Amino acid sequence: MRRLELSGFTVAISAALVVMVGAAQAAEAATPAKTLLVGKESPAMAHFAAVGRMPYIIGFADVPAVTFGARLEAAEPPVRGGKVGVDVAASIEAYAKTLERRQRGHEARLKAEVGRAFTVQHRMQHVFNGIVAELSPGEAAVLAADSAVTLVEPYREYALDDEVAPAVIGADRVWESGTGIHRAAFINRQRSEVSIFNRRARGEGVVVGIIDSGINFASPSFAGTEPGSGVDIVNPLGDGNYLGSCASGGPDAGRCNDKLIGGWDFVCGAPANLCGAANIGEEPGFGDSNSHGSHTAGTAAGNARPVSFRGNTVTISGIAPRANVIAYDACYTLTTTGQGLCPNVSTLASINQAIADGVDVINYSIGGGAQPWSEAISQAFLAATDAGIFVAASAGNSGPGPSTNGHNQPWVMTVAAAQSGRAGYEFALHVTGAGVPPNLSTILLNAGSGGVELTGSIPNTVLRAGPGFTGTTDGCTATGGFAAGFFANRIALVRRGGCTFTEKAANAAAAGARAVIIVNNTTGAIAPSVPGATVPVFGMAQTEGVALQALTVSTPSLSALIPFPATRIDNAQDQLAAFSSRGPAPFSVLKPDITGHGVNILDPVACANPALWTTAACAEAVGFLSGTSMSAPQVAGAGALLRQIFPLWTPAEIKSALMLTANTNVRNETGAAATPFQAGAGRVQVDLAARAGLVMDEQRVDYLAANPALGGDVAGLNLASMANRGCGPSTCTFTRTFRSTRATMQTFSAALSGVTGTLNSPVFTVAPFATVTLTVTVNTAGQPADGSFQFGTLTLTSTGNDSASRSPTLRLPIAVAVRAPELTLGTDALAISAPANSTRTASFNVWSNSNPVDFTTSRTGTGPGALVAQSSAGATFGYFAGRFTDTGAALFAADDFVVSAPTPISALVAEGFAQGGAIAATAQIGWSIFADAGGVPAGNPHSSPNAAVWRHTAAANSPGMSVAGGVLRLNLAAAGQTLTLQPGRYWLVPQVNVPFAQRWAWLNSLQGEGGPVRTIQPTAAAPANVWATPSGAPAGLAFAVSGILTCNAPWIASVAPASGRAVAGAPAPVTVTVNTAGLAPGNYTGFVCLGSNDPARATATVRVNLTVTP
Repeated sequence: MRRLELSGFTVAISAALVVMVGAAQAAEAATPAKTLLVGKESPAMAHFAAVGRMPYIIGFADVPAVTFGARLEAAEPPVRGGKVGVDVAASIEAYAKTLERRQRGHEARLKAEVGRAFTVQHRMQHVFNGIVAELSPGEAAVLAADSAVTLVEPYREYALDDEVAPAVIGADRVWESGTGIHRAAFINRQRSEVSIFNRRARGEGVVVGIIDSGINFASPSFAGTEPGSGVDIVNPLGDGNYLGSCASGGPDAGRCNDKLIGGWDFVCGAPANLCGAANIGEEPGFGDSNSHGSHTAGTAAGNARPVSFRGNTVTISGIAPRANVIAYDACYTLTTTGQGLCPNVSTLASINQAIADGVDVINYSIGGGAQPWSEAISQAFLAATDAGIFVAASAGNSGPGPSTNGHNQPWVMTVAAAQSGRAGYEFALHVTGAGVPPNLSTILLNAGSGGVELTGSIPNTVLRAGPGFTGTTDGCTATGGFAAGFFANRIALVRRGGCTFTEKAANAAAAGARAVIIVNNTTGAIAPSVPGATVPVFGMAQTEGVALQALTVSTPSLSALIPFPATRIDNAQDQLAAFSSRGPAPFSVLKPDITGHGVNILDPVACANPALWTTAACAEAVGFLSGTSMSAPQVAGAGALLRQIFPLWTPAEIKSALMLTANTNVRNETGAAATPFQAGAGRVQVDLAARAGLVMDEQRVDYLAANPALGGDVAGLNLASMANRGCGPSTCTFTRTFRSTRATMQTFSAALSGVTGTLNSPVFTVAPFATVTLTVTVNTAGQPADGSFQFGTLTLTSTGNDSASRSPTLRLPIAVAVRAPELTLGTDALAISAPANSTRTASFNVWSNSNPVDFTTSRTGTGPGALVAQSSAGATFGYFAGRFTDTGAALFAADDFVVSAPTPISALVAEGFAQGGAIAATAQIGWSIFADAGGVPAGNPHSSPNAAVWRHTAAANSPGMSVAGGVLRLNLAAAGQTLTLQPGRYWLVPQVNVPFAQRWAWLNSLQGEGGPVRTIQPTAAAPANVWATPSGAPAGLAFAVSGILTCNAPWIASVAPASGRAVAGAPAPVTVTVNTAGLAPGNYTGFVCLGSNDPARATATVRVNLTVTP
């Protein structure tokens, strides 16, 4: 522990907190996930900020139970891909109980360390060895320093990112004929590759876990008997046996059946405990008030059944329609926006429970996954693969920009979203009469929601616009609504604006309207929400609506009709949705992996009001949803079919089969051919995946070893894609190992396209169930060394004579980039101590990545760098700095720095700690720079703010401002600030204006390049209200000032060499010579300038701190 001291105040804070939490949040900022919610966006987060505590995931060192089980199985003859076997199940459960006992032992010690008996909200042993406990940031930091703790992750929330789809991806062919290959092709004396479902597979015996917002348990899509066929779904647990909260006396008692065999609620109860909180829509049990979970479950494994939608009878079906489902309720609805939010503590608990429940497949249509090796959820999914579980996750809806993909875990199947060929079923307005222009004769409408649906055609009827259509309040009660009978037996055309859609619809209906069309008052289409409407309501785009209103004025008798049923609207099949997130990932893995259909998917939905859950209308509800959340369960269902047919395949082999056989004819939203960073390997084609002659495996130990932060090589993983963002200037080499799925010899030819290169075996033969390794060398000579990617494909073509059992063509996408030279300096600052009238030398290294970096050095010029940089490493105390908004008191600290030449300032940093938890997004952060006035600042932010040479105050979430882990950062350009400091001595004074209980402290530094620290309490009586040196003042405070620095110190005598080249593994030393002739004893600062061929860092500086001794 260290003490925080200022003017008689002493507060204990954790020594690890700033380092640990600050580093974690800085890493988060480096690879931002657009789905991550913070601050006032979430009522849960706002509550935690107010109380100063939040749930934390605490991980312990021992491996989880499923990893223990995998190691046990590894000691026996290998059984590929199976879940934890019954032969080791008892050992696994015993190990899990041992983990729980160890956890309780850790907890007792940790409680003593933090000085409080905190409550453990949830324990996990199967997929993750850890607990969830509500802690303050300071307590979390104390736990992070404990030797038994390997992970401390704060509470986070992530957003919840059909009748034609099964047939398009070949699922119907798998349902009817399985692999389509005779069983003998997969069996020899040593091994049987396939199950009894080789000739017909609909998901029987496979359990799919849906981690989402719950499920519409009354929907026929999840009934124990398939409505369309009358087939009874078989419960693998046995009739009447269910898991989770379906047990007698539980909130979901009576809701389970032989299809829906279990469910859990981790939102209303532990570990999130969010039921009853303001603006949080959640109820006990796994019922769904959001629709998201019901829809994804239906896509993956919903029963095949006929439904009526807008007058059209169609059959909807999950991809694995006879699989069993377990629902894990991990998400709530933010009632103010309708958005689904998923606490990480709830999703982690769900994954842990899913493994304990023995699921075969997990669908995860939730954000996250940006940091695979450091997130609890990502590591839990890695453990799930150890248990033989295939995981499909949504890529995210942040496209079409690059590097927006959310799930970058190499062990997870990340799914993009494309159109299925059917856009929907829409009603149309057919306008009749003379003089109607062609563009207005047929206008597509958007059906409203929440009111009465159209159930029959509206015959040719007069179309009439509201009298206030050209105004801003057409049809609003406040302006009189509509006169009685104004729309008698007519179709009403009403303009949006001034009041709710429901109010306009009610007033039009009261005036006799048979139907209401609400015209948008801005560009784009609308689909009005009209709860309680008594007549059908539709939306119309502004352009058509305004033109149509003008036509009603010139032709008062203008008539129109709305036919029933709705018309099927098609779209371009396999064209990517613009919202679908894209790669590249920040390391060498190709993401997304694959594409599924995720645009206007028709599947079960739910009712927001729990009181209606058991009504027929709610049970039968279906609807369109779009997003990668909808495409991921399509691939999860495909994985379930493969698991059924090939029960011994590992999750990696299932993933590879789906990728190797994907349909590559995918277009992006512009119509151009999609790149692998847009569509992955292509659109899933499960019938071909079931016939794949080769598959690829990978192991947990290799996934872990590939961690880039530890120097691992992600490009070297045995994945069904090849990506390297750091290729050399001439070649890029990949090694891939394939396993035969056949009991017969197979021969393949291999060829590259899109890129040039060589293969070690252009033609190869693989023995039954044996492996073969290919070395692929891609030629990168002539490719720009700027990090831009070139794409290609490795194609493997089966050349066997038996066409009935021959493998389909297999393809691996390739993405290679020659990384630009990256200038890396061994240090940002040299420290040299020399007597007066002497010379001394010191050196620093210039480093390179895999490509050479050419550099120059100079004693003159300019370049970016740190004018001063004093870290908090080894800090033992700090000083409060800011104005307390509840008491009016103000406390400030200041540290000085020297400018030797005119210097444009680009960034400021001050390292500190927020005493009461995270700094609120709306907190006012202030920065002031004062000139020196006789060894103290020339003013202070409270009494004399105008004395500052520059100052800037704004909210913590304003442009250019950053607050992470108590570290304040300001990017002046982003904040719209311009500052050039002239030569002289200055004082930096940062401040955080918050209530006293949430005050911020500026940490001390063991480094100090100027005078001692100064403090002031301007709201107190003398002498505290003037700047003074505090007792026990440190060498300095932790801060940095960066800008464009001038290299002109006359005492830097030489820099050598003048130019050089640094190559991989061989740093180039640079020697700096200083001459102290004529210098008085004291401290001096100068800079050495460097130039390079690094396009991102063409210039740089190294600070030289010279101390002249007598």
